[in-house]
Amino acid sequence: MIPRLVFVASVFGMLLAPGQLLAAEPQRSPIETIELLHTALRNADAKTVDSLLHEDYHGVSLQGPADHRHVYVETRTKAVSDVAGLHPGDWDVRVLSSSTRIDPTGMAQVWARYAFYFKGKPNHCGHESYVMYQSEQGWKIVSFADTDNPLNGRNVDKVCPTQ
Repeated sequence: MIPRLVFVASVFGMLLAPGQLLAAEPQRSPIETIELLHTALRNADAKTVDSLLHEDYHGVSLQGPADHRHVYVETRTKAVSDVAGLHPGDWDVRVLSSSTRIDPTGMAQVWARYAFYFKGKPNHCGHESYVMYQSEQGWKIVSFADTDNPLNGRNVDKVCPTQ
């Protein structure tokens, strides 16, 4: 009786295992993590932004007109708070092209050329860089840097040309 019970339990376990494997959510890639971040920004979803940022996240942005550039530094708390104060559609980051490098030991970097829309209108463009570390919860964004070049009615390709 015991061998039969072990056999039935084993077969039952094998039948359940594929379903459990199929039900597991696949790991997001680094670029998919950034796309999820951009969707959260567009939707003013501070909870998702909070879940994607590493606890030691920091951001820097080179901003302003060409004759008066300055570096803006952002903390994790400020980033989440800013998104919480938005309305859906206020911010829209549109990636124009990107590349990703992944270190198999758990670090990734995404480089992207982008255009930023504020309340539906083109506002600025540039390049952005995200550094991420792999965690049990997926890729976490630990740092962000970008160039923020005001469009002032000009074309993205003129202000932020492809390299």
